Amino acid sequence: MKYIYITLVLALSGCAHIDYKPTVNPYNALSDLVKKYNLNAQALTCKGVNASDCLAFVHDINQLMLAHPDNTAILSVAAYTFYKSGRSTQAQQVINTLLNKANPPLNVITLGVTLAIDQGNLAKAKSIAQYGVDVFGTEASPYLQMASIHYAQGSYTIASNYLQLSAKFGLDNTTYYYHKGLIEEANANNIHACNYYQQALKANPNHKKAEAKYTKLSILGNCLS
Repeated sequence: MKYIYITLVLALSGCAHIDYKPTVNPYNALSDLVKKYNLNAQALTCKGVNASDCLAFVHDINQLMLAHPDNTAILSVAAYTFYKSGRSTQAQQVINTLLNKANPPLNVITLGVTLAIDQGNLAKAKSIAQYGVDVFGTEASPYLQMASIHYAQGSYTIASNYLQLSAKFGLDNTTYYYHKGLIEEANANNIHACNYYQQALKANPNHKKAEAKYTKLSILGNCLS
């Protein structure tokens, strides 16, 4: 499932030095912070060699959030940062605040659904995802999340329908084929599942999950070749 990218701030202008006084333009400060950690070129990674940078970014974004507690862009990045760094409780608190605002952005809705799924609250996840579908009906991600929720509930036909809608609105081929494979495998259509995993790998040879699924089905004799 696709999670949220910090690139939402890339279009912001300005290069002010980071200064957490409320008089500083919050968008300039946020943009400067993203540039400082090179997050316009790569996603936030909180494991391995980048763990220390992640902790530093968590500290800095928290300070920025405290200075600008009502800024939607800063809160959105903070929630994402907390989630990526394993601070799910903090992420949920910020997401709750954002979801109670008027017109929460799509990345907030996406993370809200992800957190609800992580907590096993599929009813809440479906409610948030439905809002995403209603408001952002020309985007792929709300339909993909609805597909994932129905898949988790065992409603594979409905999941497939939402997946088709997600593809119609721009879902990339790798993600589409991988999730289609999951649905076919859940329906015990292993030959079809194998074919979809293979197509996912053709689109992206580095897709580890598709590779694992395809390898397992191949070893068990469920693939035609």
